[in-house]
Amino acid sequence: MNSELGSGFKLAMRRLTSTVTILTCRLNGQRYGMTATAVTSVCSDPPSLLVCVNRSASFHAPMAEATHFCVNLLKVGQQHISSAFGGSKKGEEKFSEGVWLTSDEGIPYLADAQANIICTSSNSFSFGTHTIFIGQVENIMLAPEVSPLLYQDGGFAKAFSLSAGA
Repeated sequence: MNSELGSGFKLAMRRLTSTVTILTCRLNGQRYGMTATAVTSVCSDPPSLLVCVNRSASFHAPMAEATHFCVNLLKVGQQHISSAFGGSKKGEEKFSEGVWLTSDEGIPYLADAQANIICTSSNSFSFGTHTIFIGQVENIMLAPEVSPLLYQDGGFAKAFSLSAGA
């Protein structure tokens, strides 16, 4: 890829605002997690999600082997948790931020996230530097309040409702 196209692509993607998520899984009794924004729905029948993980990430190998994973949608005020899972902490130390519980499927999930979506790993394929994982949704936990922590232009942001007349 030419450098001008690559630079333009990176600048364009900084304008694609996304909810900050933490992907978690468990493998051989150990918890793993990473901050991610490359998450989207695939379809509603069956309910499924797509998550992208760089093959160079330490989370990649456990995610590739795990049978289940959770997508934890963060809310405003959980920036410190995102930072811990984004690299400021390593291994099990990441889970010292926030209150983590274990689902019936054995997957760690953030107790006060705005949503937790437990998936069975369904399919995966490689593209470029990443692996694209498809998960079929098995369980959903929702908080009553909708206040997503957003990532935009290299930093955190929050959403606000637009008035009907604006």
